[in-house]
Amino acid sequence: MEKKRLCFFLHYYPEGYFPLYVQYYLNELYQHFDEVRMITNNRIIDKQPAVLNQNVQIQFVENEGYDFGKFHKGFLDINPEEYSQIACVNDSNLLLNRLDFLFEWDKIKDVDFWGLVDSHEAPWFSKHTNNYHIQSHFIVFNARAIALLSEFFEQVQPEKIFQEKDPKELRRKVINDWELGVSQFLMDKKMTSASFINSRQLLQKHKSKGKNVTHVLYEELLAEGYPLLKKKVVLDKSWKLFNKRPKAQKLIEKYGCSEWDLEEALNEIL
Repeated sequence: MEKKRLCFFLHYYPEGYFPLYVQYYLNELYQHFDEVRMITNNRIIDKQPAVLNQNVQIQFVENEGYDFGKFHKGFLDINPEEYSQIACVNDSNLLLNRLDFLFEWDKIKDVDFWGLVDSHEAPWFSKHTNNYHIQSHFIVFNARAIALLSEFFEQVQPEKIFQEKDPKELRRKVINDWELGVSQFLMDKKMTSASFINSRQLLQKHKSKGKNVTHVLYEELLAEGYPLLKKKVVLDKSWKLFNKRPKAQKLIEKYGCSEWDLEEALNEIL
């Protein structure tokens, strides 16, 4: 029996509908995976999605442990042996264009796990000696890595993360144990990895002293073919794009898919 490819899309939203940018992202992922499952927080959906592919499955869960909790709960609901590829993608970005280029990238077949962009950023609370990781907003596990995910979850002990009540401490644990931890765990097991964007090379190319290229070099990333714009860059007052709607619209016009109503998608989050 041929194994399938599965994508978990991790989504949180307080309102009773699925934003347009999420629907576009899910539809595009469905072009590249046999199954797409959105794992989202429990709530009543009172507005039906307008463009969402009806084959996308939706799983409602208790909102625990941020993205880590959603991925873990989705993983418990499947038989991992049925899959040759399992992706973990979250809703922290606006998808501006198609993903065909990424799935035509040769390296994805030659490594055990991969993603859109990597990072060497080391938060002050990190317990890792090596902080290299594939950024968790778009990470894909191939067969050998999938076989180790159950062991990874046993090591991390999700219940302890779910029991953490202090929001700051919870966030630190998720970043350390999941965002950094899953890459480090797999690398310790001699798993190989690759990222479409090499963050260190991009920072050097643009002589940037920043650490996270998705924050400090978002326009340069788009010029390199990266298809995502971080929502935090658009929304957060601490980032230079904040309240500069014309700049965001210009990026959408230059790098966005003309078949999508990305201006309306932007309207929903502003």
